[in-house]
Amino acid sequence: MFPFEIELERDGSVSLTSQIYRVIRENIARGIIAEGEKLPSSRRLSATLDVSRNTVNTAYELLRAEGMIDVRTGAAPVVNGVQALGRGEGVPMAAPSRHLSKRGAVLATNHRFKSLYGERGSTMQPGEPSRTLFPSELWARCLRRAARRVSGGALGYEHLVGLPQLQRVLARYLSQERGVRAKPHQILILPTVQSALTLMTQAFTDPGDQALIEEPGYLGARSAFLGAGLKLMPFQPNDSLDERALDAARLIYVTPSHQYPLGTRMDMTRRLELLAFARKTGAIILEDDYDSEFLFEGRPLAALQGLGADGEVAYMGTVAKSMLPAIRLAYLVVPEVHVEALSVAQRALGALANVHVQAALADFIDDGHYRAHLKKIRVHYQRSGALLAQQIGARFGNKVSVSTPTGGLQMPLFFNEDVNDVVVASHMNAKGFGVVPLSIAYLGTPQAGLVIGFSEATPAMIDRFCDVLQEGLSVEADR
Repeated sequence: MFPFEIELERDGSVSLTSQIYRVIRENIARGIIAEGEKLPSSRRLSATLDVSRNTVNTAYELLRAEGMIDVRTGAAPVVNGVQALGRGEGVPMAAPSRHLSKRGAVLATNHRFKSLYGERGSTMQPGEPSRTLFPSELWARCLRRAARRVSGGALGYEHLVGLPQLQRVLARYLSQERGVRAKPHQILILPTVQSALTLMTQAFTDPGDQALIEEPGYLGARSAFLGAGLKLMPFQPNDSLDERALDAARLIYVTPSHQYPLGTRMDMTRRLELLAFARKTGAIILEDDYDSEFLFEGRPLAALQGLGADGEVAYMGTVAKSMLPAIRLAYLVVPEVHVEALSVAQRALGALANVHVQAALADFIDDGHYRAHLKKIRVHYQRSGALLAQQIGARFGNKVSVSTPTGGLQMPLFFNEDVNDVVVASHMNAKGFGVVPLSIAYLGTPQAGLVIGFSEATPAMIDRFCDVLQEGLSVEADR
């Protein structure tokens, strides 16, 4: 099939997709696979390597995104050649010293979904809040006020890890709303949750250490951990915990209040068990409370961090879901014993947030605008999610499984038949719907489905969505 072997390491330290992608890319770059040569179909290669078709399809997507191969529906992928790497014909390849390092290659690997047929659409994209409901005028007023006030003060290198005003406001808000126990100086303000994950992996792990991650799980956490050279061990949050795996873990990543992407909640028994394991082993639990503001039914469980007693939990949150991603503000509540060290590490990594925006957010929360905004959009999201689930169920019957969301901005859809969800998602992305294939969220045996955002789902948009989903299923069936 190939003039070389693809030998896969199945220990979870590097995803199977990344390994397949790298081997084929390297051999194209070396000219071992010639320009114009056909690669095996995803079905054939997956059978040869004993991996899922989704694993192979995602590797082919990465190669297509770089221009290394051309992928067309119903045809085998065709190699475009080394010109796709940005080198002109006849120009020698860069010297080995100019290649990316192993760590750089991992960091440069896209572990998230990129469509086979173009850039992802933004409509109904998971985790995307409503732009139409964003209180633009109120936010602009807070920004103007912050600019006037801050211009007379913190314009230098003071308050690098967080504006004291925002730290105080967040400490009070998180205590009241989420049961988080923290003094203001324990709250580090960062641009994104991704930067918080990077900070924690850099500060608390060495290459080769082990991290536990939910299965299925958040691809951003997977990227951060693989980028730090960690070995990944998937676990089911509400199943019995493997004590041997926990004993070896340095970090344990969880989304207990609203699991991503399945939407479940970690029960209290499992929360207490996880805390006990962390106390015993010295592991740090990374609690990502990414959209806990949107709970539609039942009483919210307090944050895991508030149940801990000995600094077992670092708590992360963001306003990317409740406000807008472009605001670029997140927060990390760290154990008090590590505040000084992590503050220095945060500055060393350059993960610093805009002080004017911090001041504006502090005012926005303190003036009551944030709570009023959440109340408004929570009702809207609940209605949109319920309508989407109802219409999908009515349209597709037992071909899919879908439940009314209990919270959040996205919902999972499961295919009850043998379906390549990467192909379906790619077709839908080409039509403007930014859905994500569920299978890529698994490190082990994947389940086919889609992760669908619903923050701006209108009846007309849902009808169009169902039409395009039906088209995607037909395209996949014809492959």
